[in-house]
Amino acid sequence: MGVVISVLQLILWLLVVPFCIGLLFNFILPEFRRTVGITFILGYLVYMAVFEVIAITSMFKVVYSAFTYCRRSFIIAVLLLAAFGIARSIRILNDGDGKFLALFPGEAHADIRDLLNPRTDPKTYKADYTLESRVYWGIFIAIMAFQMIMSIVMASFDGDDAYYVVESLLAQQADVMNTILPYTGMSTSLDIRHALAVITMWIAFVAKLSGIHATIVSHSIIPLFFIPLVYLAYVEIGRILFRSRQQLIPVFMIVVSLLLMFGNVSIYTPATFFLMRTWQGKALVSNLVFPMILWLFLWMFEDSKMEERTSFRTAWIMLTLVNMLSGVCSSLGVIFGSGLIALLTLVLLVVTKRWTVLLGAFLCIIPNIIYLGIYFSVWSRV
Repeated sequence: MGVVISVLQLILWLLVVPFCIGLLFNFILPEFRRTVGITFILGYLVYMAVFEVIAITSMFKVVYSAFTYCRRSFIIAVLLLAAFGIARSIRILNDGDGKFLALFPGEAHADIRDLLNPRTDPKTYKADYTLESRVYWGIFIAIMAFQMIMSIVMASFDGDDAYYVVESLLAQQADVMNTILPYTGMSTSLDIRHALAVITMWIAFVAKLSGIHATIVSHSIIPLFFIPLVYLAYVEIGRILFRSRQQLIPVFMIVVSLLLMFGNVSIYTPATFFLMRTWQGKALVSNLVFPMILWLFLWMFEDSKMEERTSFRTAWIMLTLVNMLSGVCSSLGVIFGSGLIALLTLVLLVVTKRWTVLLGAFLCIIPNIIYLGIYFSVWSRV
């Protein structure tokens, strides 16, 4: 019975709650991008942004039982957002006669009237996959399942576990947030070098709510969640790259999965981190945050051809949330993510010739500026 409850808790906090939050906010998405996958990504980004704000506030403002305060505040915040998301979805379904497409119009397939309408772009609709494409999807899913299984069966020990995983364990068992030195077990002041990357505290949150040891969550649960999430980001990249030839998307995913599986040419490649250190923040920055930044800029490049200004604003909002996710994962992710955004913004400026992209780029990195301000202000007092 205990195992069943733990599994249900994991499903609730890793899948259900982020998705329900996405249902609350997916009205900001352009209609043809309002799909199940993008809704989940949006909900997960909001979910992690809320955790970052609450976790950092708890570390600086709460002296005793900081993790309990963080955990309870986060539970209340995200459950409220999820409840509003469910209520909004029920209202939309009732207005739309209970139709699935009322919530996710981006999942629509074009009918003959849509194709004959001169104002309709058929490429914005999902294509019916051929038998060959479905076989390719099956091959990709088999490769992904193999990677997920092997990430658990052949889980590797890494020296960084002595710090990062122990930080999660200390939060779970000692109710502290980065105020006990993992190497010695002695009390210390807030370790600002690692404290702002609160991915370890989020893993502790999942461990505490599910009743599973933080080490098991890190090594055996987190890969089962993040590996499909990374591939979901690549699927969205593929949908833009192959908008007019959607049958090629599964082939693209097979190539990506094989590159990641056989990318262990050194211990420092993103592919190595992806499958061997999935639970670490730096692995998520290189394999999840950076592809999401690329995806959102591809989104804006595509929309610039369709003159979708509203969609541009949505992309910048999501890019702001991605920047917050990079801070959750790693302090260096904030710096390198900002550099990547600056480079891609320059290309976007040349392509679109819109000076407003500079304003969008500046606004989306405000969380990074605040993050670095907190980091250096605390660092200077240490």
